[in-house]
Amino acid sequence: MKYLFFDIECANCFNGRGKICSLGYVLCDNNFGILEQKDILINPDSKFHLGSKAKGEGIELGYDKEQFLKSPKFDFFYPKIKELLEDEENIVLGHSVINDINFLIAECNRYKKPYISFKAFDTQILHRHFMPESKENGLGKICESFGIETENLHRSDYDAYLTMQVAKKLCESQKARLDELLNVACNCCYSVDNGNVINHYSNASYTKKLMNIAKFVKPDPRAGRNPLVKDKHFCFSSDFEQEKHKQAILLVKFIRWQGGYYTQKVSKTEYFLKYGRECQRTQNMTASENVTVCDENSLIELIGIDRNLYEQVTSWSFSKIKNYNLDIPVKIVDIS
Repeated sequence: MKYLFFDIECANCFNGRGKICSLGYVLCDNNFGILEQKDILINPDSKFHLGSKAKGEGIELGYDKEQFLKSPKFDFFYPKIKELLEDEENIVLGHSVINDINFLIAECNRYKKPYISFKAFDTQILHRHFMPESKENGLGKICESFGIETENLHRSDYDAYLTMQVAKKLCESQKARLDELLNVACNCCYSVDNGNVINHYSNASYTKKLMNIAKFVKPDPRAGRNPLVKDKHFCFSSDFEQEKHKQAILLVKFIRWQGGYYTQKVSKTEYFLKYGRECQRTQNMTASENVTVCDENSLIELIGIDRNLYEQVTSWSFSKIKNYNLDIPVKIVDIS
């Protein structure tokens, strides 16, 4: 697994369409060791309009305009950019990455190139998720809050490098790996497919609801003693949480009643319910040697939920599920 941090600068954004003049990136390993760093200068084939410096709204790019104008145009670099972003070994990240995504879509339209399909994570949203008390959004200000020295802002490869440094600081502050942070903060993920952009906030909202439910469910002695569940950590795929949310709630309640935990951290997870597509969470969980991957049937049997109850819950209201308690006979596995 490698991380690709990238940033784009534009000569102008007339009519809301960015004319790219540079794309910089930093490719690093799991420990933020830099494997490659490069700034691709691009002739924007359009005039430069960088705002008004007199009003304090302008920006200064990292190179003279002549250097951009001497470079090839976007269509020349398109194969390289597409290869980088679509490489399945690269997890792509950017700061306020939705802007960069829209710049790429606009340029593909302008040069009549097929859209680049990839998934990207936003460090701005990631920072907001784990540092909710912070009021900072801009890359420079966030770097300042972390004590990261900045220079050469608006040089794409350097901004990509700073984005990597922010991600590194977040990992240090949370004492977790980057893949674990991305797995928890699902709302920082965007998918780009055929020019359409999808934010995965819906999946994050289901996860958040389950985590909130888990907080208020306490172990219940009536659930019996099941050493396969007690003190163990469970996680579900994003598709399962969304498509079978009622059953997911029931599973979380039974897990908690038997002294288990619902989590999103790869480092803590012992059992993962695989369901649906190969989402990022599924890839992270199945790659861990410490995680036992279960299908729906095997997890139901392990936890000891009666199959009829599990099926019936689909017709219940959410209120009934949330208020459900151990007031009917249930099948509990006791292997003590």
